[in-house]
Amino acid sequence: MFEKRSAFQAAAAAILGGVVFASAWTGQATAAENEWQLRHTDYEEVLFGEDHMSEGFLAPLDNGDIMLLFRMDPGIEGSHVGTHGYIARIIYDPDTDEWGEVETVYNSHEFDDRNIHGGVTREGRIVTFFRQYDGQTTHGRHFIYSDDNGRTWSSPQTSDALTGIPGTGRMFYNPEIDTYCILQYERHKNTILFSDDGGSWDVYNLIAEDEDVHLTEIAGAWCGDGRVVGLIRDDEREHGHPLLQVESHDNGQTWSEPQPTNIPPDDHWGCAPQLIYDEERDLLIALNSDRYSRPDSENSLFVYTANPDEIMGTPQNWTLQYELPRPWAKEDFDKDRPLNQNLYGYPAIAPIDENEYLVVFTERARMHGTEQADLYYFRLRFE
Repeated sequence: MFEKRSAFQAAAAAILGGVVFASAWTGQATAAENEWQLRHTDYEEVLFGEDHMSEGFLAPLDNGDIMLLFRMDPGIEGSHVGTHGYIARIIYDPDTDEWGEVETVYNSHEFDDRNIHGGVTREGRIVTFFRQYDGQTTHGRHFIYSDDNGRTWSSPQTSDALTGIPGTGRMFYNPEIDTYCILQYERHKNTILFSDDGGSWDVYNLIAEDEDVHLTEIAGAWCGDGRVVGLIRDDEREHGHPLLQVESHDNGQTWSEPQPTNIPPDDHWGCAPQLIYDEERDLLIALNSDRYSRPDSENSLFVYTANPDEIMGTPQNWTLQYELPRPWAKEDFDKDRPLNQNLYGYPAIAPIDENEYLVVFTERARMHGTEQADLYYFRLRFE
């Protein structure tokens, strides 16, 4: 069942016959003018074990299932960076609330196939971007695609426009120009890539470039009337450097200068922005997590929302719906994972149906001389 939480504490609940009924609602999770409430389930495990399993994206399939594509670095020696990481997949059935078996999508058997992000076209083509890395040097930036729900995949493709790392956001569709887009990052620089069908990515525009600001990971979404919003990680890893916001009012051709947002709250440092537009509700949903500027045990995931009109030109106007404490800091967590590293985070989101979303993210700790990472999920529902 769904449990509602305020920004900084769980709402009171009464339990009767195994069903949870909310008895007190606080925070900002109700929008009266829009007549909706946003609720969430508790965390559950996707994958928990000896392998290092982290960071990816969610691809809705034709049959209603959702595929998670992510980085797998096998065995207890698997870690944050190596030369054995590869692209794996696992499928979620929203009706049964169950996950399937892990399968390999692509493995170079030479490099760390990492930074896995992408999306799905309206025709069902799954596009997966990734970087090949040896722990020190990038050896290639590629994408692969599947036209049969992930059963078979193209060979690795590349493009002269693929100069950075796409992500951490989703590939999205802009119906006003009938084009797919994904935002990419280099150190101090962000660009937007365009594609007609997800099979070629040869056109791009500059979003922002500033040698004095550490512009890195970026997420974007089209949100109507020619507008595209981007959220950027400012890689000055300390308090006072929240996410930055950029805006386009001409479908990604020109962009505003990056400006600080109120994500995360209290000017904490935020990494790995995620963003999706709920067109039916005219609502942007932003996900983020914090590190560095407060103790590891206090790191959290944050869920924000905004009507596009509310944050255009006013990037401090995002509404915090939930602060969700990291799983391994919860009092009832009793598994073999020390709380000795900051939260990995890197949330991925995809719609289940018109009222519900699936969210997957990563936890981590230092164990056996390497980084151990496991995957968790929860569901968001509008009522």
